[in-house]
Amino acid sequence: MKWSIYQIFAFIGMALIMWILESTLLGHIGVEITRGEGAVYSPLITFLVLILFITGFYILFLFEAKKGHKFQQSIWTYMPSICMFIGGTSVVLFLLGGTIGPIGGWIEQVRSLFYVFLSYFLFLIFLFIFSFEHKRKRFEQSPERTVNLSYFWTLVLFFSLFFLL
Repeated sequence: MKWSIYQIFAFIGMALIMWILESTLLGHIGVEITRGEGAVYSPLITFLVLILFITGFYILFLFEAKKGHKFQQSIWTYMPSICMFIGGTSVVLFLLGGTIGPIGGWIEQVRSLFYVFLSYFLFLIFLFIFSFEHKRKRFEQSPERTVNLSYFWTLVLFFSLFFLL
């Protein structure tokens, strides 16, 4: 019960971060290029926001690992394939919805949907890395260590993408 309460607090913290980004910081982190062109956001701030979301998912998974034997179920054997299928389908649907569908208009009207989509795709990436690491070393290490390694590899992935771009 204690870990579930901690998970609720972590989820509320992630929602609070989204609210703070939307309501208070959005006008301060952008720099206007020219009038009417929109804002350019600092890559460092964008990277820090990604790190905050990934850390939130890490905390949620860590508290779930401390609960008990949730990660010993047989579905975790198939989870990398499931994540790839759901992720691929989600990317295709998101791109179709953004180009010929209503998603672009929805995000313009309700900007907080951007954070929902961002957190969804970051969650899928973290879940894929976790499930791959868990499948690879299922009985050799504890679930807490698997969560820690997944967090490390997810950060390495985003650090390398940050420096490549």
